[in-house]
Amino acid sequence: MSRPHGLLLLAFAVLLSGCIATSTQVRSSALDFLYPKGSPAIPATDVSLKVPTRVGIAFPPEKGFSPGSFTEDRKQQLLDRIKGAFRDRKNIAGVEVVPSTYLAPEGGFDNLDRIASAFGVDVVALVSYDQVQFKDSSAASFAYWTIVGLYVVKGEKNETRTMLDASVFDVRSRAMLFNASGRSSVRGSSTPISAEKALRGVSDQGFTEATDDLIAQLETALTAFEEQAASGTVRGPGTPALALVDPQGQPIPSSGAGGGAVGAVEVALALLLVVALRRTA
Repeated sequence: MSRPHGLLLLAFAVLLSGCIATSTQVRSSALDFLYPKGSPAIPATDVSLKVPTRVGIAFPPEKGFSPGSFTEDRKQQLLDRIKGAFRDRKNIAGVEVVPSTYLAPEGGFDNLDRIASAFGVDVVALVSYDQVQFKDSSAASFAYWTIVGLYVVKGEKNETRTMLDASVFDVRSRAMLFNASGRSSVRGSSTPISAEKALRGVSDQGFTEATDDLIAQLETALTAFEEQAASGTVRGPGTPALALVDPQGQPIPSSGAGGGAVGAVEVALALLLVVALRRTA
């Protein structure tokens, strides 16, 4: 090849390279699964939660198709780790990992009802995920790719952002009891020839780190929910009322002094106190 032709090819490569950025995304959404487009909103009713309760945990169906490394086996591994956050709590009798094959795309609460019946659970935690991978090829990497080769220079920059969100629903009432999120951001670089392999490895790392964060946040959210349950509400004022019942359906007295409903006995005692004070006045 003559020198002028070589220079022209180099210039052409540099002009083309400037900055070529691509991105890929894999995601699943609890809201897309529970509330398909066009479906009417289903208002939540008051919650009567039997304790100790059984919990199911699952990933909603994936949006579209991704040829990435987030396989069904990998999902089950992460769910096995996440369910550890629910263990060793007095109000939880057990946790069942539900395979993704049991969840139909846009299955809604009808699908959730069937899952609850099949696995014998009262509450289901749906773990949504959203991972975006950005790949940026710099001008320098393309110049080296043209002259030196594919295996020499780390010119492919990449960033992987991962988010997991666990939303815990009482199946019977359709009420969301609480939720928690975990996040991860991983940056790296690779040679052009190994870019895809590197992205697969970083994808797996992103899900691992986001799972670690989610487990920590879930443990905090579970503790907060146990405290809120004592006040008789789900997530505070303006949300469905919450009553805990034993396996026989009998109400469990609240141990808290929060903002729950005042019982008839408390009202009667208050009236008697008012009458007594007036008589002694």
